[in-house]
Amino acid sequence: MEDLPEALLAEIVKRVTKRSDLNSLSLVSKRLFAIEAEQKESIRVGCGLCLKTEELVSLFSRFPNLWKVEIDYAAWTPSHGDQLDSHDLFVILSCCPSLTDLTLDFCSNIDDTGLGYLRYCEKLVSLRLNSATEITSSGLLSVAVGCNSLSSLQLINCEKIGSTESQWLEYLGLNGSVGRTCSEELLWNQPI
Repeated sequence: MEDLPEALLAEIVKRVTKRSDLNSLSLVSKRLFAIEAEQKESIRVGCGLCLKTEELVSLFSRFPNLWKVEIDYAAWTPSHGDQLDSHDLFVILSCCPSLTDLTLDFCSNIDDTGLGYLRYCEKLVSLRLNSATEITSSGLLSVAVGCNSLSSLQLINCEKIGSTESQWLEYLGLNGSVGRTCSEELLWNQPI
């Protein structure tokens, strides 16, 4: 197997679609481990992920081509340990230079400071915030000003953001301050 060209091995890895098979494949050799990591484009993390900064760097640095990250704490309970916070989000973002799609579901420890770090994500196109209880209009303003490529913003059950705040977001979209199509893609779902 050591004589096979890297491009051929990469093609083989691409054709393996089942996660358990990919995990097994990456255990066969260091070379396949590295190729599998390079092929990974998205990752979903959440409940039970209680990592120190060094461990987060190690995990996310392993996958240099991540363009989609989902952080989901929908089923989280205190027994799962701590959630990721704004500093952890900064660590993750610094390891993902190709990030274009970010989803934060039920992330109660990520606040406006965490959203402020998104200004470093020059390629961010899509942001989805679902039940992000600590996010306010100030955090959204930093996203609107700092993320020039943003074209899709979904706000679902973000309690500290009222419908009046959505008006200035729509204005920024129409005025050209937010990505051209962001105001057209703004999804505003608040509980009734």
